[in-house]
Amino acid sequence: MLVLITEVNDTEITAVPATVDPAVEDVQCIVLANTETVLGVEVTLWMDLRSSLPLRVLDEIVDELSPSVADTILASVSDPSRALHAGLRRGTATLTEFEHAATARAEIEDGLDQLQSSPALPVQEEEGQPTRTLASILGTNTDLRSMVNALRPFGFSQPEVMQLLHGKRPVPPEIVEPIAEVTGIDTGAIACAVQPLPVGFVREVDHPRWRRTWRERAQREAIDEAAARMKVSYEMFARAARQTGDQEPDWSARLAQYRSSQGERGRR
Repeated sequence: MLVLITEVNDTEITAVPATVDPAVEDVQCIVLANTETVLGVEVTLWMDLRSSLPLRVLDEIVDELSPSVADTILASVSDPSRALHAGLRRGTATLTEFEHAATARAEIEDGLDQLQSSPALPVQEEEGQPTRTLASILGTNTDLRSMVNALRPFGFSQPEVMQLLHGKRPVPPEIVEPIAEVTGIDTGAIACAVQPLPVGFVREVDHPRWRRTWRERAQREAIDEAAARMKVSYEMFARAARQTGDQEPDWSARLAQYRSSQGERGRR
């Protein structure tokens, strides 16, 4: 989906969806002339579908509008009757529900819903909130061999399973069900051992510059991008979180070191 970003904060953007289909518009739209963007065609902005989206769904920057055009578009959000800048025009009316604009609007709304429901990483709600260890949840009768066999497909060796059990390594959400199956303990109880990630860490890995990393891992392991993002984020956190003292880490620098050690080429 193509969007025009109108506002950015730490974890979300506010954006207006855009399309480039000729003559697909309605009276709620603003249409940019083909001279106003690098696309070389008219771009239709669906102003009334302006929405908040998680930063993690962004990908490539296509173009940057001139300040005067951008100011006019932003002003029209609060004042739809405002006169438009040269190179902009109002959309024309859709005559019936069977017009292409009605179909396009429905597709855009579906697309926005999908982006807004993009899987998020677990975020630490309160500083210093303790997370139970797996060992305390599973008790003393844990069959270590069965645990290792169940978690080996997820890349965990026996020493790493021991670290998971004793809270020396964060428990990622993806292994909750396998542990529940092998131990017979409810998934809700196992989920209590999943360590939420610090806000600063999540804010960094939510940045679009990490999309290439997720995609490369997803392709390499034949999994979807959301699963790759979850898996690699916990791998990175397990290494990047090693520190002394109480100061908030420089997550950007630590994660860049991790990426370099893995030979992955995310953008800065």
